[in-house]
Amino acid sequence: MTNQIRVYCHPASELRTQFFLGILGIAMLAGVAWVENKYIPLVVVGAVGIIFANWRSNKLKTVISDDGISTQGVFGEKSLRWNEINRISGRGYGLRLHNLDGDVALSPSIELPGYEEVIETIGAQRPDLFSPSRHPIFKKTAEYAILLPLVALVSIGVGVIVWLQAGNIGVIPFLVFFITGLAVLGYSFSAPQSVRIEGEALWVKRLWGEKTFSVAEIRSVELAYQRDRSGRNYFVRLNLHRGKPLKLIGLAPAMLVVYLVLKKWHGENSKLV
Repeated sequence: MTNQIRVYCHPASELRTQFFLGILGIAMLAGVAWVENKYIPLVVVGAVGIIFANWRSNKLKTVISDDGISTQGVFGEKSLRWNEINRISGRGYGLRLHNLDGDVALSPSIELPGYEEVIETIGAQRPDLFSPSRHPIFKKTAEYAILLPLVALVSIGVGVIVWLQAGNIGVIPFLVFFITGLAVLGYSFSAPQSVRIEGEALWVKRLWGEKTFSVAEIRSVELAYQRDRSGRNYFVRLNLHRGKPLKLIGLAPAMLVVYLVLKKWHGENSKLV
């Protein structure tokens, strides 16, 4: 039986387009430097940045085979056989694989196409790493618990200060800052305080209370994402047999770990229902 190898990288057409735009950008920067010599240092920095971005995009790669996984970046290549992976960690939307000795740790690039397929393969190759017994509880990240509420309060506070100093003409800026602060605060509150697995039940705790979902109530566990300027923001969607889907965001150690653990929990216990 042949060893199936799958390579995940940026398409050649995308790399060519990026290269062309990079050349065009460097040419424009050179034109600026030609007109105004005082901008030469900034132009050099910009050109170096463009060259590095193109080189980095060419280097990024994830390779998966029946034997293991390897990642390539600007600092070289790392590889692990599936049976060498001892533990997982994560932060945000990333997933990190560690060997037993702790001297090798690799993270598949979230920027590459096929990232969701890579995550599914990792979960299928090493389901033991995502056992609910290993990860019985997930808690809200510091970003959602502390940073976002702080940003919201600062935004509202700035709006109040502008209003007090500017009088009536400051009403509109105040409303902009106030509404922005409320939106950020609401987004922070939309993340559960914690999610806990107990047997065939899933406990979701929020500020206003705790709710239990049995395996029988959940039709499927899905990994989804929303796009914004920063890229893909992943979340876990619990599709219920009745009612609207339940969206889980802002949980530690990483949403991809949450997804693979809940998927495994749901798959194993659904057979018993």
